[in-house]
Amino acid sequence: MERAFLAGLVMTVAALATSALVPPSRVLAARLGAVDAPGPRKIHLRPMPRMGGVAVFAGFNLVVWGGYFLAPVVSPLGWVQAAFGSALDLLEEAHRVEQKLLALFAGSTLVFMVGLADDVLGKGFPVWVKAAGQVAAAGLLMASGVATSFFPWDWMNLVVTLLWLVGITNAFNLLDNMDGLSAGVAFVACAVLLINAWSLGEFFISLLLVAFMGCLLGFLFFNFHPASVFLGDCGSLFIGYVLGSLTLLERYVTHVSGTLFPVLMPVMVCAVPLVDTAAVVFIRAWEGRPIYVGDARHLSHRLVSLGFHQRTAVLLLYLLTFSLGLGAASLTHASPGQSFLVLLQSLGFVALVLVLMFVERRRRPREPGT
Repeated sequence: MERAFLAGLVMTVAALATSALVPPSRVLAARLGAVDAPGPRKIHLRPMPRMGGVAVFAGFNLVVWGGYFLAPVVSPLGWVQAAFGSALDLLEEAHRVEQKLLALFAGSTLVFMVGLADDVLGKGFPVWVKAAGQVAAAGLLMASGVATSFFPWDWMNLVVTLLWLVGITNAFNLLDNMDGLSAGVAFVACAVLLINAWSLGEFFISLLLVAFMGCLLGFLFFNFHPASVFLGDCGSLFIGYVLGSLTLLERYVTHVSGTLFPVLMPVMVCAVPLVDTAAVVFIRAWEGRPIYVGDARHLSHRLVSLGFHQRTAVLLLYLLTFSLGLGAASLTHASPGQSFLVLLQSLGFVALVLVLMFVERRRRPREPGT
């Protein structure tokens, strides 16, 4: 109960702090000219400030670092011990992951700054600089010892870690194509990861997840349709990088795991942005267009073209993320047979997504006499 109370408090403070920071971020975006104008491939009808990610970035740093440095100061107080007790004792072990925590925030700050430059400069910001910044940010985290460990050779683990971090960072950047979509999918994905971390007793990772979820929730108050502010590249890149990093810090395989399939949990939890990204990249390459130039060929746009309202389309993608993630969360304690069924179910969901993206809607022939 004490741990749940502390987690709830962290999420609430993070949500309130981020919500309070959103209005100043809109003013800053207007002054810097970081405004997304309507256009042929855009679905919004009026200019929108696109630096809401400043609030998410600042809120997350404020809550995590504030808690990190404040906890040792307030923990000796009697009323704090009475309220949180053993939960605070667990936080005393936070220094063991200080190096990795510093690397996570250094890397996330770097991708945030790269995204912010892109938001302000627009087409004047070179694509290769954006890509180089993401690779460098991944390298910072890897240098602290954060990497996958299920391959027999270190170089393979490092390559997979680099591809994962850069891939997830870009996936959430590309997913930011409709009100509330990128931040909302990240919130649902974090909720599933929280279920796994909490069940395995990883309390410090759980607190990082709830802090991040609180920031996302605070931003969604302003970003869910009809949005009054966009994440911008600074926000979507930051969200993708932090989520990708947290998946690497979390544990999935335990001594009771029947297989190594639990390592696929992050892939399944993030399947919606990953499949969406892979599909739009394929479409752009097939049509001979630059893969970094946006369009309206995403799954969310496809759902709207099929007649769904924007809000309904986004909620359906939340539900799809949750359904895939909930199946993945059962892999930790699943037998080989159960794991196979979960993976088969996930492949069915992915096949459904691909059908929605690639199969054109046929016009029904008119019946005689109509």
